[in-house]
Amino acid sequence: MTEKAYFSILSGAVAETKKIPPDKMEQIPEIIRDSFSRVNRHLPREKELEFEIIRMDEFLARSETPRFALHAALMVCSYFRYHSYRELGIRADLRISMGIGPVEFQQKDIRESDGTAYRLAATGMEQMKRNQRLVIHSTDENLNSELAVATGFMDILIHDWSDEQAEALYYSLTGMNQVDISKRLDISQPAVNRRLKAAHWDATERFIKRYEHLLK
Repeated sequence: MTEKAYFSILSGAVAETKKIPPDKMEQIPEIIRDSFSRVNRHLPREKELEFEIIRMDEFLARSETPRFALHAALMVCSYFRYHSYRELGIRADLRISMGIGPVEFQQKDIRESDGTAYRLAATGMEQMKRNQRLVIHSTDENLNSELAVATGFMDILIHDWSDEQAEALYYSLTGMNQVDISKRLDISQPAVNRRLKAAHWDATERFIKRYEHLLK
């Protein structure tokens, strides 16, 4: 699939918000905003995610480089997981539906734009089951079939992340090696290795590489 004239649109929301106490919900927009901002600091300009908070717990994001959008999305998910626990003291996840395709009516503001990628993302979000965390739809049905299997396995991995594992995974996704992560987290390198193994880093990395290969 060529990237030219194609975008990745991410329609997302916080999962199971009923589990978040009302007095802590007001912090959610800032945690989402911080998650995207922090991720963008680690990405080259062309791979950054433009984003807007739609409601307190919902957002839209746009990537001009669909091939690298999955990597960025998983960075956002892992950062949000451990950062929300640190800020709120509760476990919280994001649900993301990614649509890959043209944006026929592009405006400066993300929410005012429209097109195939937006509709694919919106439809995916509407059809997501309660326990799903990631779905990807494109204009290519063969690609969709393969990604449906892969994202199904990725859902299992995301559900299994502990907050500490998500933190180690996030830093690994930024490109840091285990020694640098151990210094950043003030733990031993073997402890970092155990967290990454428990978070299934190898499987996550293979999924990202396969996705990027399919979108060449």
